[in-house]
Amino acid sequence: MFDKLLKVAGIFSEAFRDAVLFLRFNSYSPFVDPSRRAFYKILIEAHTIEKGLSLPNPKPLFGKDKIRFVMNALSRYDIRHSPIPAHMSLGALDAYVNFHAKAGLSDPLLDEISGYLKAWEAKLPRPWKGGTRDYSFLGQPLNNLQQLMASRSSIRTMRSTPLHPDRILEAIALAQLAPSQCNRQSSRVHAYQDPALIQQLLALQGGSRGFAETVGNLFVVSSEICAWGGPGQRNQAYVDGALFAMCLMFACRSMGWGACPLNLAIDHKTEAAIRRAGGIPAGERLIMMIAFGEPVAPDTKVAFSPRRPAAEIATLHA
Repeated sequence: MFDKLLKVAGIFSEAFRDAVLFLRFNSYSPFVDPSRRAFYKILIEAHTIEKGLSLPNPKPLFGKDKIRFVMNALSRYDIRHSPIPAHMSLGALDAYVNFHAKAGLSDPLLDEISGYLKAWEAKLPRPWKGGTRDYSFLGQPLNNLQQLMASRSSIRTMRSTPLHPDRILEAIALAQLAPSQCNRQSSRVHAYQDPALIQQLLALQGGSRGFAETVGNLFVVSSEICAWGGPGQRNQAYVDGALFAMCLMFACRSMGWGACPLNLAIDHKTEAAIRRAGGIPAGERLIMMIAFGEPVAPDTKVAFSPRRPAAEIATLHA
């Protein structure tokens, strides 16, 4: 009994240390290097422009506040930290201008963006790795892992037609090949096809504006808390759940479906509301949602989402 009490006390102690660590190093902390903070903030906001352009029907002149933020933040950013935010932002802004030009639309903001891009060409010549890119579901053999991983992208143009339950179970069975600590297999997945319920769940998630109404199949990935015990295992539900979710997205791609992960960076109140609406037990922590379904067409537009060079993120210890 005393040993169990020590473990319970350890959970509170580790939770406090987690909070202190997060407060010290989170994106709002004044103790974090400004260039490091700016790197992530610019990527996040530039990606919202990419996502907007990858929607089935982008709204004209969408995201004006995001556009101005990206231009102002990039002007202050030290490109020596990493050129990726500049590539992504400039590519997204360029694609934004081209989208409106093809639609025959004009606006002072578009002229401002064009001038901004011209000024940047001397510092970072084209082509810029950002904006959108063409994506095809055809002509891509998926007979090895490298091809499967390279061909996956977040798809926001999918048919709302419900997929056959047997096919969904087949994808879930593939995802169960994901590793889990001590083979616990704590991951759970809830699949939804009722249009009204899907819209309710997506509204609570809040990150699918512009394509939510076309989602006809939705996963909610979760992890059972009771699989874990003691302070050292406090984060393992998220680790195992994320591994399972990634494998589930690869399974969707291998079956020719489009899939789009939707984060659940939410508070406890919203998480409880999603569990109630979706009939998910209280003892499961939510990991993410995944919208999935058949592609509308063989070819579509997806966010470019450039990746950092491996040398930027790797520390090779001798």
